[in-house]
Amino acid sequence: MTSTEKTRPMNLAKRWMITIGIFLIVQLIFIAVDGTFLEPNINDSGNLFARIGRWILDSKLFTEWITPYSFSFFNMFMTIHVIAILIQAVQDIISSMFPKK
Repeated sequence: MTSTEKTRPMNLAKRWMITIGIFLIVQLIFIAVDGTFLEPNINDSGNLFARIGRWILDSKLFTEWITPYSFSFFNMFMTIHVIAILIQAVQDIISSMFPKK
């Protein structure tokens, strides 16, 4: 029973190191690509999904409020990534406060 209690914090620490590492690698890639010719070209072919995507990317949220990058897709992706990390953090905090018996 003590071995399962010791592996849980190690797995939790390992998972957080991987999560933060992936986040930092993605941010370094975004920094390197932002403002260069390597930015992806989003095709607005006129279908519904492309119009909705363009409407979201052109919203004030990603063009004026959250603007660490000049390319709005990078701003949106970073925001979604941060929200996912925060949700996981809250879940881990709650699970550590109320452990399973």
